Amino acid sequence: MESQMESIVEPLYRKLRQDIVECELTPGRAFSEAEFGRLYTASRTPVREACRRLEHEGLIRIIPFRGYMIAPLSVAEFHDLEEMQLIFEPEAAALAAERANTEELDEMKNLATYEYRVGDRTSYREFIQTNYQLHTLIAQSTRNKRLFELVSNIHIRLMRFFYLGLPFDSYGPALVAEHIRIVDAIRDRDVVEARCRASEHIRMAMERSASLLMSAIRFGEAVFDANSSLDGTITNTRSRARRV
Repeated sequence: MESQMESIVEPLYRKLRQDIVECELTPGRAFSEAEFGRLYTASRTPVREACRRLEHEGLIRIIPFRGYMIAPLSVAEFHDLEEMQLIFEPEAAALAAERANTEELDEMKNLATYEYRVGDRTSYREFIQTNYQLHTLIAQSTRNKRLFELVSNIHIRLMRFFYLGLPFDSYGPALVAEHIRIVDAIRDRDVVEARCRASEHIRMAMERSASLLMSAIRFGEAVFDANSSLDGTITNTRSRARRV
């Protein structure tokens, strides 16, 4: 019976998570169990279990006696996630330099070379996924399950901001070059260099993202909700999330 329930919950959980990450479900929007059930053709018990998992990942908030809310996005959360990257990912790269196997190293090299085409939404979305795969593969290769789970969750939550509409503009070549430097250091088994290159990449990303957030706010892709807390909740200017 438990296995049968899991076979129902798992695909529902994955579909819900995908729709939240890709902002198909608008950040900050409230849903009841019944609404989720109708939307995903699922009964209350699987919906409840899937939402419990997503709450644990920070993607859904449970509202007692009312239902659920898609976790809103805020500038403060974005900055927090970047700081967590800076704390954990350089060490993940250093461990990967010691522990990654040949198959993982080859896949890292392949992922690192993908460059999106400016103005091409399909390649932009592909880059978001490829970037996630690269960073989580580095963490996975450390053989530290908790570190992998943490890095994966950081990137899952960061991806929402870029699916919402934050553009990378013409940063493609720089991103690829930074990724390749990290992977080359890992492939060379250079622990110090891998840590240094990963830290450098994240610091550069933090500088780029600061201007991206301001541009998105200025041009109306996202706005500060005047009724939100002072950390600046990001909401969409349209009735549903913008697809990139």
